[in-house]
Amino acid sequence: MTIKKKIRLSNIMMVLIPILFTTIVLIVCLNTSLGSYWHTFIDMYSDENGVQFAQSMIYNYQQELWENNWGHCPEMDACQTEIRHSDEMTHLENKLSGLGYRFMITKNGESIYSNLSDTDLETARSVAGDAIDYAKMLTASRYEVSVIKSTFWHGESIFCITAVHPQETDGTMVNYLKNGILRYLAGILILFVALTVCINGILSWWISGSILKPLGKLSLGTKEIREGNLDTPMQYEKKDEFGQVCRDFDEMRAYLQESVQQRLKDEKRRRDLITGISHDLRTPLTTIMGYLDGLLDGIADTPEKRLRYLQAIKTRTGNLVSLVDSLSEYSRLDAGFRYHMEETDFRDYVEKYLELVRPDMENQQVQTEYFSGKGDFLVCLDREEFKRIFNNLFANTVRYRRKENSRVMISLKRTLEGNNAELVFQDDGPGVPEECLEQIFDSFYRVDDSRNSAEKGSGIGLAVVREIILGHGGTIRAENRGGLAVIVTIPVIDR
Repeated sequence: MTIKKKIRLSNIMMVLIPILFTTIVLIVCLNTSLGSYWHTFIDMYSDENGVQFAQSMIYNYQQELWENNWGHCPEMDACQTEIRHSDEMTHLENKLSGLGYRFMITKNGESIYSNLSDTDLETARSVAGDAIDYAKMLTASRYEVSVIKSTFWHGESIFCITAVHPQETDGTMVNYLKNGILRYLAGILILFVALTVCINGILSWWISGSILKPLGKLSLGTKEIREGNLDTPMQYEKKDEFGQVCRDFDEMRAYLQESVQQRLKDEKRRRDLITGISHDLRTPLTTIMGYLDGLLDGIADTPEKRLRYLQAIKTRTGNLVSLVDSLSEYSRLDAGFRYHMEETDFRDYVEKYLELVRPDMENQQVQTEYFSGKGDFLVCLDREEFKRIFNNLFANTVRYRRKENSRVMISLKRTLEGNNAELVFQDDGPGVPEECLEQIFDSFYRVDDSRNSAEKGSGIGLAVVREIILGHGGTIRAENRGGLAVIVTIPVIDR
């Protein structure tokens, strides 16, 4: 999972998990402890504070007064006593009180019974207004306050029942309910905050770990590179943004390592080159100086000796010229020489080259044999530079041959894959030890023990051959096949 997706997921979980868990806790609380508060609340304030039920109770009481002819006595005291001590009155009082109502009964404007306080009357007047005084039938409510007034006639008497459900009456219960609910709400709020903090902490740790861990690896890798240690790979397998960064960093480390190794290799090659040049220049120069001293000191006191000394000087001078030419060619190729490539029939090119050099090779007692396979051999060559390959290989054969007459076999064929032309140049010389086959193409490398001669080569000829082959996109290797065989492959152009 990418860092971007992790951040998006964590943002969603930071909100969703606390809300979901808190909702579950709230539902459980509502169905358990908070249920008692809820049912009490419902009982108190359902059906508009029991207004309809209270109206029904008052109507039933009116019917009972009418049917039993209560309150018809002429004297007020007797009427009060009769009504107050009736079972119906007791029942009405209990029912209305249970609903939170207090009430009064008047007869012709005079109070027969009342448990209303002045505050209750003021509360009823604040709800019903002046209608409380002149209205015959009245029902009014506001907030938790309800007012019911019912007027009926019994003979010549006018009875009024006024019931009031005051806020103050249920203040204790209301406060109890409010406080209980507030406590639960406060607890749920604290739980929500705690869950939010906890979830945010866990998710932050998760996200920070996803970021800090690869950053730590990058920091360690940077430290290793700063200290010159390029061998430690970057180990980070996750496929996120940092995974790509770590892989790019590791590729950079590998590239730096390769560059450092190449630089060290180039430096070693330059040192070897300087050492080889110094050695190869010093030896013929020392010989030339020795012969010149012999001439100057009169050691060569006969015409024959002087001629022999002069011929030796000429030979050594020619070796120096050849060495300088080889060095010049190698330096030119090593500096990034640009080849002039042309599409060439490789088979025809080799045949024409051999026809050109065969007379000279025969003069040097070198016999050539050429075999060509079937198929097309269309390649891209720098025709002039590629001649140097054959020239150096023939020179190497002549220089290191072990008998006066030598033979060179050249073959050309397509590889098994069919996408390369394979040229094999094989002599009948002594070959080289197996452990030295991979080194003979290095500059100034000589196999003195196995390919020793009176005229040692510079050790650059085969190095030039390798550089030209690599410049053509090919490969080169050496094998022992009854002599030294140099195998060259060149890409074939398919049409």
